[in-house]
Amino acid sequence: MTLGDWRDVSLILLSLEGMAIALIWGIIFYYLWKGFRVAYRWLQWTGLPQGRRYTSLMKTYSQYYSYKIARPIVKTEEVMTQATGIIRALGTPSRSRSRR
Repeated sequence: MTLGDWRDVSLILLSLEGMAIALIWGIIFYYLWKGFRVAYRWLQWTGLPQGRRYTSLMKTYSQYYSYKIARPIVKTEEVMTQATGIIRALGTPSRSRSRR
């Protein structure tokens, strides 16, 4: 066999290897695409509505308990601010009087 014959054989082998690798990747991507379609359908019909329900439930509970925790703190701050304002109003002389 001459050098040209070996060149032709190597080109044929390389092209067969390239087609085999492309076929393998094609099969992999085909099943990935098929799986994504199944997952998307599942999300549309069951996953997302159930997720929305759970997030709404979490929002309701978190608002309820945050109000329960924060309300006494805010009320205490409000009372302290009112008391401080009253004490300042009673303790400081009126500045509206002008000296003559």
